[in-house]
Amino acid sequence: MPVAYNIHPAFTVDDETLLETDLTACHLLVLVGSGTFSYVVYEPVAKKFLALKSYHFQPQKIALADLEMIEEVFEVDKLLFTAFRSVLLAFDTGSGVLVPQQYFNAGLKKDYLHLVQPEKVQEAVLSDLIYGQPFVNVYSLDKDLVGFLRKEFSSDLVIHASSALLLAYPMDFDFNNEKGIAFVEVQRNAITITIYKAGKLLIHQEAEYQSGLDVVYTVVNTLRLLGMDEKEVKVKLSGALVKDNAVYQEMYKFIPNLEWAQRLPGFSYISKMQEIPGYYFHNLYALALCV
Repeated sequence: MPVAYNIHPAFTVDDETLLETDLTACHLLVLVGSGTFSYVVYEPVAKKFLALKSYHFQPQKIALADLEMIEEVFEVDKLLFTAFRSVLLAFDTGSGVLVPQQYFNAGLKKDYLHLVQPEKVQEAVLSDLIYGQPFVNVYSLDKDLVGFLRKEFSSDLVIHASSALLLAYPMDFDFNNEKGIAFVEVQRNAITITIYKAGKLLIHQEAEYQSGLDVVYTVVNTLRLLGMDEKEVKVKLSGALVKDNAVYQEMYKFIPNLEWAQRLPGFSYISKMQEIPGYYFHNLYALALCV
């Protein structure tokens, strides 16, 4: 019996420049999250984003995997089968661990990861060497989901979304804020908090939440544990949020220097993209730094 899905593109953004462009010279940047599948078409010579589409879905049976829903996306979105210059697959699911480069041994990836989190069924343990950073990001993904997407796109280019964000954060205009800066990327049920002081990474970790107050507690408690004052540190939010969102509302009450993360500088965006707040797809645009 076929399974019915509530699946639709929440955002569809492109213009006539897409039809006028040789897509074989472009990169397709794909981001898979919990209940989301998004991508942008990126033209590297002009450093321009030409199209964006984001699907949000929920299966009628909660136990069904994201894999089955993404298979439905491939049924309806034929642009995914274009012969792009390359396809980069990024995942915003599951947390990882940062290992100093000088101590990293590829044969010990699982050992590093499972020191901080339990082993999962059907996991693929991967690692990203982040350009210009003194650490390696080790993480696990669902083996079936990774295998399906690699096969469909004929691509072995796989990274974790947090690796792209760690490249993007130093480009922020306030990165060297003397009192410190905290970036908070908000997903559906989890946040990733990344804190710097004087350009030095102090912490990068994921935490689950159920309410806006949970996020406030996590951010404030983490800052205080690092000896930082939440009233002085600049905090930047990103993710699919609006001002009446519970996370934003609670953060606004307790964090004086709260701002939205800026659109990634140094890139061109078609006019329709500029109508969408840059912080919505901050992690998706950051993938352009990895190709």
